[in-house]
Amino acid sequence: MPKQAEIVKRIYRMYLEGSGILEVIRVLETDKIKTVTGKEKWYPGVIEKMLINEKYMGDALMQKPYTVDFLTKKRVMNNGIVLQYYIEDNHEAIIPKELFY
Repeated sequence: MPKQAEIVKRIYRMYLEGSGILEVIRVLETDKIKTVTGKEKWYPGVIEKMLINEKYMGDALMQKPYTVDFLTKKRVMNNGIVLQYYIEDNHEAIIPKELFY
C-alpha cells in the first residue's frame, strides 16, 4: 500500500505543478508504473477520478453507489435516491486537505 500512496502523491504533485492529465499519463506509462489493477495503460478518466476522490484526503462519502437488489447484489450510482453521509477524517490521509482543495 505505501507504494500506491507514493503514486497517488506523485500524480497530485505533477498535476498541482502544472502538468495536464495527458502529461501525467505519459510520465506514468514511460516510467512503467502500473495502475492499481495491474494494467500498463492509464486512462484520463482514472486520473480525473483520483483527483476528485475525497478518500485521498482522509474523508469518506458513504453510499456513492447503493444496492438496489440484495438478492442479485445489483448496485447503481446514487443520484439522490438514498441519503449519503460525509465523514471527515475517517482514515489517514494521503494528500493534505489544503492540497486536495
